[in-house]
Amino acid sequence: MSNKLVKPQQQNNVITINDGTKIYEIRNQRGELKGKFTFAPTDSNIVTRYEEVVDFFNHYEVPEDAEKEDVSEIIQEQLVRKISYLINADADDAFFKILGALTPLPSGYLYVEDVLYNIGKVIDKEFKMSTEKVQRRMNKYVAKYHK
Repeated sequence: MSNKLVKPQQQNNVITINDGTKIYEIRNQRGELKGKFTFAPTDSNIVTRYEEVVDFFNHYEVPEDAEKEDVSEIIQEQLVRKISYLINADADDAFFKILGALTPLPSGYLYVEDVLYNIGKVIDKEFKMSTEKVQRRMNKYVAKYHK
């Protein structure tokens, strides 16, 4: 009998794709790591989702049937759900275990507004970079038709 270990068979029926996701660290103003999440900032639907979420925030009204003692919890749950929808990941685990969504910041903004603003900056930066790369690559192919 041989002492050699049997090597596991390599799977040939696996398709590996580049889904554009990146891992983003969440740090506070002192640089301390507070969390991380996986996000696809160049998803072709991200801009639409971002606009939907911003519109939701701009026109948000407290539900009329909410009990006074439940209002804060209901609002936070709805806001966290919208951020999760935007990033297509668990925002509660990524961002809101750090602070509650309605936590007022020294800037006068709520924590959830700061989260949304910073996600927007990431989307804008990543989308611009990716679009420029695609444009440069496409120019190689169509340049001969523009002469």
